[in-house]
Amino acid sequence: MPIAPGFAELEHTADVGFRAYAPSLPGLFYQAARALLHVLFLRPPRRGKSTLTFTVEAEDPETLLVRFLNELLYQIQTRGRVPAGLYLHLEKAGEGCRLTARMRYAPFDPEAYGFLGEVKSATFHGLKVEKTEAGYAASVVLDV
Repeated sequence: MPIAPGFAELEHTADVGFRAYAPSLPGLFYQAARALLHVLFLRPPRRGKSTLTFTVEAEDPETLLVRFLNELLYQIQTRGRVPAGLYLHLEKAGEGCRLTARMRYAPFDPEAYGFLGEVKSATFHGLKVEKTEAGYAASVVLDV
């Protein structure tokens, strides 16, 4: 496991997976978003002029992560908004948690970004968010 924040691909027979690492839970969500972008694009955009804010809620961090990644997939593949910067705020919401994302984005341009193909969704298969000595880690499998 790397000490620095980041992500690594996981071997999976039919789908695509990754493991993300970060010192904080919001950082973990950020690294998972970066990993998702690298599954979708050879060259994800680095700059975007437009912004969008969205919120996802869930009863636990695992469900919140799946909802967050699926919202990103919706924004990218349906709305044509590719994240070029993210600011994430995580907080308790009643018995669960809430993630508010402010996303700077660029218009979807498959040729410029080297689009690698559609991802159907983030799944609960093998999903694990765990506290580690270095912070947090998550394993995620994407349905392609």
